[in-house]
Amino acid sequence: MRPESEQHSLLDDVLAEAAPAHFERALLNGTLRSVRRRRRMRQCSRGLAAVGVFAATALAVWNALLPTTPVKLFRPGLHIVSSQPLPASMVVGTKPGSVVIVTSSPTTFVLVETGAVKDPFQEINDEQLLALAGERPVALVRQGPHQAELLFLNPEDKNGFPLR
Repeated sequence: MRPESEQHSLLDDVLAEAAPAHFERALLNGTLRSVRRRRRMRQCSRGLAAVGVFAATALAVWNALLPTTPVKLFRPGLHIVSSQPLPASMVVGTKPGSVVIVTSSPTTFVLVETGAVKDPFQEINDEQLLALAGERPVALVRQGPHQAELLFLNPEDKNGFPLR
């Protein structure tokens, strides 16, 4: 084998030609970081394995030391069921012809048809409204173009009056 200094000088010559001056230092730092990370992972794995073994051991010891009560199988006793016939007064029965059947025919009912009514009220004008009052004294007071009030001049007519 070659002496150590000779290997380093060869490596220095190769790296000096192909890479910048700080490349060797960056390469060494990256390698060291990778080695440290692997070592930390191995240590964490060993620690987790140790914790797992400890937990399993503790669980096994705990289960072994705890007094457990044996589970008693309980079988219910047999219950004998006896039956007897019902007395005749408790039996329910039906008789044929005791129900009245109701039948309908076209002569016993009326068919009612409904339909949509467009306007069930008929709108009247002012003259028709005044004509309904007949000879009773009334006044039609306008408060706007589409609003009017019908006034009864006799106080007795306010509660209503018969039409002729």
